[in-house]
Amino acid sequence: MTSLVTYLCPRERIWLDPSRIGLLYAELGGAEVQALLDRAMQELGGVHDDLRAQYAARDLEGFARNLRRLRRIAEHLGLTTVARIAGDVCVCLDRGDPTALSATWSRLSRSAEQAQLGNWNSG
Repeated sequence: MTSLVTYLCPRERIWLDPSRIGLLYAELGGAEVQALLDRAMQELGGVHDDLRAQYAARDLEGFARNLRRLRRIAEHLGLTTVARIAGDVCVCLDRGDPTALSATWSRLSRSAEQAQLGNWNSG
């Protein structure tokens, strides 16, 4: 008897709200927006790294605090998918559902990685 192994490689489209970036350009201008985006993406990466460590260590208080921070950064940048999923993770954490928390955290982690790579869709 042969067994079939299936590898799942979920990919999610990361939506970037172009109107948010447009507002930033209107407020700050081109060079300043690019610098802001670079800093914000670095911060997003740092917070994501902190979240990984906190989740692995089961530091749920720090994890919750950094989830809110990640969500604010994503909203500020117009990364609507990442912000929404971060909110979903917060709900699972608040409900005390470890299975849902694990699933939504995995989804958020994949989405944050995609956002950091610049794999966005806008519309």
